[in-house]
Amino acid sequence: MYGSMLTNALPDVKKQDIAADVQALRASFATGATKDLATRRSLLQQLNKMVKEGEPLLQEALWKDLHKNPVESYMSEIALVYQEIQDHLDHLEDWASPERVSTSIPNLPGFSYINRDPFGVCCIIGTWNYPVNLLLMPLVSCLAAGNCALLRLPGDDTAMHTNNALIMLLDKYMDKRYVRYVYVGVPETKEMLSHQFDLIFATGGCFLGKIVARAAAEFLTPVVLELGGKSPTIVDDTADLEIAARRITWGAFTNAGQTCVRPDYLLVDEKIGDQLVKLIEKNIVKFFGEDAQKSDSYGRVINRRSFDRLAKLLVNDKARITFGGKTDEKEHYVEPTLLNFKTDFAAFKGSAVMSDELFGPVLPIYYYNSGNLTSAIEFINERPKPLALYLYSTRSEHKRRVAKETSSGSMVINDCMMQLANAHLPFGGVGNSGMGAYHGKHSFDTFSHKKAVLYKYSALDLQQRYQPYTAAGERVMRVVLYPFSRRFWNSLKFVGFAIVVAAIAIAIKQSTRRH
Repeated sequence: MYGSMLTNALPDVKKQDIAADVQALRASFATGATKDLATRRSLLQQLNKMVKEGEPLLQEALWKDLHKNPVESYMSEIALVYQEIQDHLDHLEDWASPERVSTSIPNLPGFSYINRDPFGVCCIIGTWNYPVNLLLMPLVSCLAAGNCALLRLPGDDTAMHTNNALIMLLDKYMDKRYVRYVYVGVPETKEMLSHQFDLIFATGGCFLGKIVARAAAEFLTPVVLELGGKSPTIVDDTADLEIAARRITWGAFTNAGQTCVRPDYLLVDEKIGDQLVKLIEKNIVKFFGEDAQKSDSYGRVINRRSFDRLAKLLVNDKARITFGGKTDEKEHYVEPTLLNFKTDFAAFKGSAVMSDELFGPVLPIYYYNSGNLTSAIEFINERPKPLALYLYSTRSEHKRRVAKETSSGSMVINDCMMQLANAHLPFGGVGNSGMGAYHGKHSFDTFSHKKAVLYKYSALDLQQRYQPYTAAGERVMRVVLYPFSRRFWNSLKFVGFAIVVAAIAIAIKQSTRRH
């Protein structure tokens, strides 16, 4: 239907177009239409229809941009969007309803609740490595929470076919009153961010994160930054090596290693290091064949710039390559590659591949001293906090130690990247790897302002809270404001509440007599 129209050519966007889009979205939000749950539900259903009917087009585009197999496209891009939409449709009324909370003694009689209000006009900045998933997943919760959205598709030489596909689909299916898009590079992104938004949600690297944070500071706009970092993997001597090798291979080389939560380097107990590496090599061949370049299950590096960066890294550490290392500039092909530093810690730590997130099919490996998990933990803690951390172990003490003694956006034991498939878990970073989180209800809350609402009655209007203050009044307020413990309330329950109310009443009565 669209195939012949699917190109990598996109029209220019003028500055005034961005300004007009923001203004139009703000006008739409001001009507209050998106506060109606029926409108939100309709938008989600239309988005679901867009993805379902556009699925073949999106898969074709992802193949052209990233050499991404349709099965992989479905698993890593499209299925997660379907799940996110269904999750929000299933729980929309519940999540959007006022949340009743306890009311403190000074505010009785009365009741309290939390309203989840839409922010307004949100800017969602997608990126190229998962161009469908990383744009539409936050859009789901943005619309479900009652906001309008301006989507930024990357407008440089990345994911151009997918951008074109998304533009066709958005134009056909989504209501421009509530969803608009721009496709711009970094310079134009700065121009876009000069406009005031009510929330900015951005996925990318630290460079983009800093641009967004600086721009948001101008208007004190809240931001969610989904960044990246070097996510470590620890494999101790108790791990199931067959399972560990298979899952590490999958995580490290899916999408040609261009995944923000991929295992970026391995720290392996030297006792099982060689054995694990051989199993990873075996799995690479099993997954992609003897020549991964001929495999329709193996991706490509996104563009020439990324290819050149990775090729240079391989040249610098050529002596450490124990598997792979072949490249093809024309196809932007980089073979699945293992760089094994074994026990040479100085070379491993000082290598160029350990200086920044690799974002490619290259996996550095270091063998730490057998049984010395502390050295692996210390190495991780010396570096910026990663987006994810993976541990393969059957030893309970090691699981507890790594969970307790390290900081990361997420942690998975005996697998990798699968935390993204659990909508009950928040996905987000910490420190350099990002701020804020989303997926499932965490997404809905991210795109909602939690407004505190206190409803008071006229009865029991304590005169002692008002000026002029007196010693007698102070005694009353000390009883009213006394920080009773939860244990106290749990032990006495209604009796305890009655005692406190009686004490307040007595104190008030005594205070009134003195007046």
